[in-house]
Amino acid sequence: MMIDCHFHVDETMLTLEKMIEGMDKNNVMRTALIATMNETMFEVDSTFQHHLQSFFRLLILNAPPIGNKIYDGLVKDGYFKLYGNSYKIFAKPNNDLVATALDRFPDRFLGWVAVNPRIPESIEEVEFYLSKPGFIGVKAHPFMHEYPIKELDPVGAMCESKGIPMIIHLSSEQDSYKYLPENYPKLKIIYAHAGLPFWKKLWKYVKDQPNVFVDTSSDYLNPAIVKMVVESIGYRKVLYGCDGPYGMKKFNEYDYSAKKSWIKTLPIPDNQKEYILGKNFLGLLD
Repeated sequence: MMIDCHFHVDETMLTLEKMIEGMDKNNVMRTALIATMNETMFEVDSTFQHHLQSFFRLLILNAPPIGNKIYDGLVKDGYFKLYGNSYKIFAKPNNDLVATALDRFPDRFLGWVAVNPRIPESIEEVEFYLSKPGFIGVKAHPFMHEYPIKELDPVGAMCESKGIPMIIHLSSEQDSYKYLPENYPKLKIIYAHAGLPFWKKLWKYVKDQPNVFVDTSSDYLNPAIVKMVVESIGYRKVLYGCDGPYGMKKFNEYDYSAKKSWIKTLPIPDNQKEYILGKNFLGLLD
């Protein structure tokens, strides 16, 4: 069973019906949805853009101090800045968008509860949504919401006690990827985008952490980096995800096959690919 562990619901970009159409074409049985994090953002497909993406990946992999400075510069004063454009970041993500999708298509979607620990009563909100059918864990975004990882203590403790996973988009805070695993050793953690922005250091660390995983979502990555991740930490630690609808060029036109091909073309046996494409994620959900 193929399951996409990381996709945002934003019907200003991609309707739920069109999402399901794309899932069906690519044999994705279920998708775990996350609330929209920022304003609608369509990308312009250009040679310049591709060169910038390649240069950024090169720096993150081989010159992390420089890469992290560029990474930090993507978020400023509540805006996500990309290719000369600015998109407002939602300090309080709208989890009702996910709840509505689960109500409409309960057999196709799962839900992450997005949390910003700096919003009053955030723990109460997480508890409220986790009580609803279909919600399976918590999404935290220290990068866009600009807080130190320690502020996730209450959420981490709650998720550990409930036995549910957290998916986290890390900031560049030094060694932040070690904090939750070392303070909540039974907490199931997925670091989004292969652990951006730490990549090689994080992969070395994750390899020996039984409850820490990474996903393959987002255009931050490419096929070569996905191959490096699997070679570094093994196929049992990697989860398939898209991070759609971000990366789209036009309304209602999302290419599901691109991220799927990153897994399908890996030089590993098909039975190992099945773990990345769904079995690993199902294991986290018991």
